[in-house]
Amino acid sequence: MKIKQKTWQNILAGVIIGTIVMLLTILIREAGMIETVELKSIDYRFKRRGPIEDIRERSPIVVVALDQESWESIPYRFPYPRKMWGKVVRNLKDAGAKLIVFDFQFDTHDINDLHSDTLFAEAIEYAGNVILPSKLNQEIVRGHVIQHITEPVDLFYDACLTTGLIGELKDIDQYTRNYSIFYPLKDKYYLFLGMKAIKEYLGIHDSVKMAFSGDMNFIEYGPLRIRHNNGNSFMINYYGPAKTFSSYSLSSVLDDAETDLRGDYDTDYMELWKGDKSVYPKELLSILNPTGEDSPFKDKIVLIGDALEEHFDTKFTPFYNYEGMTNLMAGVETHAHAMQTVLDGNYLIKPDKWVNNIVVLVLSVLALIITITLGPVWGIIIISLLILGYSYLSFYLFNENRIIIELFIPILAVFLSYAFDMLYEFILEQREKKKIRGMFSTYISPKILKYLEEHPDAFTLTGEKREATMFFSDVQSFTTISESLNPEDLAMLLNKYLSPMTQILMSYDGYVDKYEGDAIMCDFGVPVEDDEHARKACWAALEQQKKISELRPELKKEYGVEIYVRMGINSGLVSAGNMGSEQRFQYTVMGDAVNSASRFEGANKQYGTYLMIGESTYNLAKPFIEARMLDRLIVKGKARPITVYNLMAKKGEATEAELKLIEWYEKGLNLYWNQKWDDAIDAFRKALEFVPGDPPSERFIQRCRDFKITPPPDHWQGEFIMTTK
Repeated sequence: MKIKQKTWQNILAGVIIGTIVMLLTILIREAGMIETVELKSIDYRFKRRGPIEDIRERSPIVVVALDQESWESIPYRFPYPRKMWGKVVRNLKDAGAKLIVFDFQFDTHDINDLHSDTLFAEAIEYAGNVILPSKLNQEIVRGHVIQHITEPVDLFYDACLTTGLIGELKDIDQYTRNYSIFYPLKDKYYLFLGMKAIKEYLGIHDSVKMAFSGDMNFIEYGPLRIRHNNGNSFMINYYGPAKTFSSYSLSSVLDDAETDLRGDYDTDYMELWKGDKSVYPKELLSILNPTGEDSPFKDKIVLIGDALEEHFDTKFTPFYNYEGMTNLMAGVETHAHAMQTVLDGNYLIKPDKWVNNIVVLVLSVLALIITITLGPVWGIIIISLLILGYSYLSFYLFNENRIIIELFIPILAVFLSYAFDMLYEFILEQREKKKIRGMFSTYISPKILKYLEEHPDAFTLTGEKREATMFFSDVQSFTTISESLNPEDLAMLLNKYLSPMTQILMSYDGYVDKYEGDAIMCDFGVPVEDDEHARKACWAALEQQKKISELRPELKKEYGVEIYVRMGINSGLVSAGNMGSEQRFQYTVMGDAVNSASRFEGANKQYGTYLMIGESTYNLAKPFIEARMLDRLIVKGKARPITVYNLMAKKGEATEAELKLIEWYEKGLNLYWNQKWDDAIDAFRKALEFVPGDPPSERFIQRCRDFKITPPPDHWQGEFIMTTK
């Protein structure tokens, strides 16, 4: 073996390069470039460790699952009637369950049988130990995140013991490894379902507050010391693969003398465990249960949830691929593993980042000194042994101490150190060559439109002033619609709505600026100048309304909801260009004209209309459209009134009734502005003769009546002030 002469220069080089490697690996870690690989290494440690023990013997938790057997044997169609859930609750209570925890939501009524709701509520009240789930909902409304808790319907909420939040934490690879403890909202902390069940099981009083320990590593809550990650969650120490905990089919819990299951599944199983509530005579029970075995539900926390993969409540866990078999875990069972982790205090420990950084630095410097001292051949041999030793240490610490140290980041650091040393040696031997320019360089590869290629100066961060027309649309009562549909149907509904709307906008040369849920923002006249931007925006909106009318019966039939869409259009001078930072930007428009278009969309609510355009748009598109002057409007944030119009049809396509409506409505509007209330009412009534039920006419009639009682101020010039967006 040829040993190189150790010099202080080599040691110094090792420290410097080791520090660089440490910083580089920190950047790689923070950027999440190998996060998935690191997570898979944790999964592998779980599999190497295997199940901790046969938890069934000592755990106070049992799982009741809607599984394939239940699907085949329960004599009801899914979603099951609430009276069936009432039977489940009563049977579990009679069988001695200490807590009954549902992982099924009950935030709507049983539309098929409201009396069934009453039976379920009575069963919940009878049991007195039922915990129901609540849901944290987040919506983006005009750029603002609105959060609220959806509780069970009042009938069940009032009857149950308490509620707990549901909602999972998924890692980047869609695996479930962490569990939420609480969620802070409006100066209040909401416990998640598993934690709420533990609170009730341990009898922690409502007055007990959570607090961080002195070293900030734990959350102290009554007798519990919960080792947390990032403040309000912890890593689940999975006890094994799916069905590690005692698990029973939902049909088994339903199976008593009163309920007949399908086929051979009907055995009256629960009569064995209902004690004095059983309809079986004691003599028969003693024959069926000669050893006097206790109910499997006695004094247990019973978790009830869905285990059918078709219902999409199954999770990927570290034990997904275990012993050659792939098994998704029912979401309800992840609650069980998380709760058992807390009850046992069996937390996984992840060292602080600074500890990991020191490990990376030490291994990097050590690998460099070995390579510099021993040369590349012996260096790679010793480094390979170093990696094997460190890998063994990671498994040992996990198995024996529940400590999760980083595995791939340090290994990457060792290989990078070796690579850097080879580079260092190369530089020393090849002094005449150019220095290394850097390890990374920024790059961008956008799909460039032809206009971008021909006019690169137009796309600056500061933007340029352009005349354009902006279009905003929003589905009426979308929050109510979204709450009435499951996520899959909601996504399909939005796709069926947004696709034809986008196609129409683009067919009129509109630039679809952004989507915000159901809302669309589209710009006309940018990025390519277009003298007809106002006309195209108006015609596109009219065609969209026509298409929506065609879609409405289809969507009503398929999803049970009716879609009505409010639209606002305005023209004016805007700043157009790439807005954002050097790293991330988007071509968009900004300015008062944009804000007004957005306000017009919302202002439709005040008039019962669905197409409102500004005066500037009307003046530009007047030869091509039929529209009525709607009002003088002062939008929120402005002091001067703006004349707004109700867009009704393309030029020459309005019906005779619509033209008469426009004529009499505008007569009424002028009389209204001149404070001739009775004459204005007569004109608006005349307009209603041509289009009965016209919302703006009806609303102006009411305004006239109100002003007759309470006249406007002396300086009033007919303006209507909007106090909301």
